[in-house]
Amino acid sequence: MSVSIPVVALVFGEVTPPQKDVIGVRVHLGCTNEIGSFECLLQNFDGTYSMNGSNPINVGVDGSISIGRGGNCPLIATVRVEEVSYYGTSVESYVRVRGRCWGERLFRRSIDKKWENVKGEEVVKDLIENHVGLSHQRDGIELIEDTDTTYTRLEYKNTPVFDILKFIAETADKEGVIGYDFRVAPDGKFEFFPKMSKTCSVDLTEKIEEYEYRKDIHRVRNKITVFGAAEKAKPSDKDAWTETLDINNDGVNDWVSGTSDYVELDNGVKIVGNYSIKHYNTASNYYGCLLLYLEDNITNCNEYPTIQFQIRKETSFSQACTLQLQDAWGNTASRNFDVPSDERWHFQKFGLGEKYADEWEASANFDWTQINQIAFYCYFPETGTGSFWIDNLFFNGSRWSSTQQNLESQQSYGLRELVEVDEELRSDYECQLRAKALLAYLKSPATRLTIRSTVIDYGNTPILAGDKVYVSLPNCGIEDYFRVANVEYVVDARKQTLELNLELGKEPTLLADYIYALSSETARLARTKAPR
Repeated sequence: MSVSIPVVALVFGEVTPPQKDVIGVRVHLGCTNEIGSFECLLQNFDGTYSMNGSNPINVGVDGSISIGRGGNCPLIATVRVEEVSYYGTSVESYVRVRGRCWGERLFRRSIDKKWENVKGEEVVKDLIENHVGLSHQRDGIELIEDTDTTYTRLEYKNTPVFDILKFIAETADKEGVIGYDFRVAPDGKFEFFPKMSKTCSVDLTEKIEEYEYRKDIHRVRNKITVFGAAEKAKPSDKDAWTETLDINNDGVNDWVSGTSDYVELDNGVKIVGNYSIKHYNTASNYYGCLLLYLEDNITNCNEYPTIQFQIRKETSFSQACTLQLQDAWGNTASRNFDVPSDERWHFQKFGLGEKYADEWEASANFDWTQINQIAFYCYFPETGTGSFWIDNLFFNGSRWSSTQQNLESQQSYGLRELVEVDEELRSDYECQLRAKALLAYLKSPATRLTIRSTVIDYGNTPILAGDKVYVSLPNCGIEDYFRVANVEYVVDARKQTLELNLELGKEPTLLADYIYALSSETARLARTKAPR
């Protein structure tokens, strides 16, 4: 196949090397996960480009690289020279120039910043305008495209700008599909756009000289567990256990007196809901004891690491109280606390589980995962009678969660797990939606395609990282669009060749979580997210 010979135009600051001095050029263009870089090898006759030469190439200057064929020589990258090295022999002299595209500006700054209730594109514009210094408009057209994602709170400390941009790109969605790409275009403009939304017009048909098509299971995850915010309570209605004497709904009272006294629902003295649990000492005693038998509600306090309740006491009691837990084998853990006896409600919250075990006096074999009884002790100064009340009792602090699996994928590739924590998920249902979305995205292998060709003629529209290109390889059964992960332009002046190496990828789309919700939920245009 006949193609025009390559042409190259280089500019490094005030220096414009003629093409006759160019021995080789390699330009690597990336997006989102990497930025562009370059390397040029030039003849250095008479030390022209040396530090003391007539046209020295200095580190730190901006420049440009244009590469094409025949009469077409489009801009490939706007660059910054970061390294210059010289070498040669007694009869030859060369200079090698290396650097990166203007995307290197994304790595210059680390920032402390907080955003609240802000759209994804607004965060990106703020970063690019105020911390990077790149233009994001071309001929009056905005190059940072809108997202459908609102971030309720983003807070960073000493975080590279590049890392924040990657987070927005990986989490923002557009019309139900998660994932954006960003790149610094050949003209130095910053672009931010939904993945697979930029179509390259270059026709690769019959121009692929070498290819390697491969599938891998490195990305495959077929058991997904998603944890949400640590705010799940037991019972979910935080007042349910103090609205009835029979929490197990089996016809037997679960709230009882531990001192053979009187226990009742009280709708006159309460702080939450319709009732509280009242304990009344009918005979003079040193203390009153109110017991709750959990039975069918046995609780793992490593998963629910706090207990909360409100307590009120008559003035006949002292301040001293004890909270005691019992496990399924009769072992106990207890802690003392003080509450004023002023006939007012007092909120109490205590840590539970192995994490807070040193705050409790526990039996040697006490099992925090099998709590089946709660006891409240209120003491008299000596002996006496009187009432105390418990209301709004619940365990708290568990994470919302959901686990989703694909057995077919597990049978094909083995069990491969992923655990994700997202503080913005505030129900098991939301965690389930997220887990389903991730499972659909990760249960299958990704495909990769490497292409090499010295006969591709792209005219004035070079192939860029982030573009999607159509590939036809009948021998592999491939007739589809692939995303350009990166592309290299390699010019060999001695051989007069221009070689393109393309790394292409194809993955399932990652659907926004609400796609899995009921139709009433899919009407939402924005999903709140927070940084991990």
